[in-house]
Amino acid sequence: MKPKLLITIALLLLSVVSIAGCESTEGDTVTIEFWHNYSASDGQIVVLESLIEDFEAANANIEVEHVYMEWANLKNSVVLGAQTGVLPDVLRGDIAFVPQFQSLNTLLAMDTFDDYDDVALTVLAQPNSSNLMGDTYYGIAANTNTKILFYNETLLEAAEVEVPTTLAEVWLAAQALTEGSVIGMVEPWTGIWNVGPYLWSEGGEVLSPDNTTATGYINSQTNVDVIQQLADLYAAGALAGPSMDPGAIGDTDGWAAGTYAMQLDGPWRGASNNAAGITYDAIPLPAGSAGSVSVLGGENFMMFKASPTAKQEAAWAFVKFMVSKDAQVEMAKVGQMPVNLEALEDPEAIAAMPLLPVFAEALLSARARPVIAEWSEVENIIAAKVALAITGDKPVQTALDEAAAEIDLLLSN
Repeated sequence: MKPKLLITIALLLLSVVSIAGCESTEGDTVTIEFWHNYSASDGQIVVLESLIEDFEAANANIEVEHVYMEWANLKNSVVLGAQTGVLPDVLRGDIAFVPQFQSLNTLLAMDTFDDYDDVALTVLAQPNSSNLMGDTYYGIAANTNTKILFYNETLLEAAEVEVPTTLAEVWLAAQALTEGSVIGMVEPWTGIWNVGPYLWSEGGEVLSPDNTTATGYINSQTNVDVIQQLADLYAAGALAGPSMDPGAIGDTDGWAAGTYAMQLDGPWRGASNNAAGITYDAIPLPAGSAGSVSVLGGENFMMFKASPTAKQEAAWAFVKFMVSKDAQVEMAKVGQMPVNLEALEDPEAIAAMPLLPVFAEALLSARARPVIAEWSEVENIIAAKVALAITGDKPVQTALDEAAAEIDLLLSN
């Protein structure tokens, strides 16, 4: 073989290797994979696909392949992917996923993008705080929710009960409304998602400020008093819920049947009540001695370190599009509460979610549950012990002392 031909072949091979090693070159199409759990039944996936089309039209070099997974599968797939390397480029998942996934060393520090701070200023600070671990943001808020006090107007009028204005009045109203087949209040679960707002609104805490200790916090006298109040309501037949009584009617069916008069719940309660033809209204949780403090829920967008740089940049462009006003308003039309500040005040979003101003008010003082990798296990411990306390199977102090001891042991490991 002649030297000139050898040089030519070598240059061709070098060119092939160089092209294969490049993440993208100018003009290339970058395809990103997006995992999510938007609901098909609510029309959210139809809206998502329309938004993806709009994004791709404005970004001709980016294609988005979306993959739906239900909540548990979404979480488990990332846990498995941390070992196998099979991960998406961007994900929308529960706010509790952030500390769990970050502990697996999979998440990209999203605030390393130069314009992250500018984008973060366009969304609600409270939901976005669930992405902060230490001094680093590992995601950005995608949508949010919190809980407000829903009440059946027909039942309140029939019982001549005024809409409560304080937390103490909530408990009195629950008792006054309980008569015949009507139960004053329903709580379908006993985790911090449900009882946290009552504890916080009276000044209680779940863990120490550094999230390392439960003793002295979850079992404080303040918390004991609040849970005792719930236990007293349960004993009087004024509080029900399937996690306390497996035979209790579910909250949605109970509302439809006119059984339950009040519930602290999220935007889905309005949707199901509308479907059932219930005459209802809602207000932020009436204040306790420490104010009105509800619980923060929702989803965040997350990205992964394993993605090549070109895909990370494309994914960040997609995330910015999804938290923009227009995209958030479209998602509000199918039940996703916006985090974009402009979208929260948009007439179309409010028309789609009439209680949006009430939720927006409640979000101003809402709190995220502790942002720690062990949170799911911690909350399950609390839910089990609080259920035993409310039903009277154990004294409240004993149940919360046991919860504190088990959580301390968990956190120490």
